[in-house]
Amino acid sequence: MEYSGFMLVLGGVLPCLGLGLFCYLLKLLLGFKGDNLEQEEPQYVREINRKLNLNNVETERDLS
Repeated sequence: MEYSGFMLVLGGVLPCLGLGLFCYLLKLLLGFKGDNLEQEEPQYVREINRKLNLNNVETERDLS
C-alpha cells in the first residue's frame, strides 16, 4: 500500500506537535504548582520582589 507524501508528512509532524504541546503544558503546570508553594509571603510582597528583581535592585537582604 502506497502512502502519499502528505500523509507521511502528517505522520511525522503531528506526533512532534503533540509532544511539544504536552511538554509546554507540563511546564506550565509545574510553574503553577511552584507559585502556589510560595504562600508564606503575601501577594503584594511577591509582586514587589518581582519588580525589584526585574530592575536588578539590590536590597539589604541581598547584600548580607
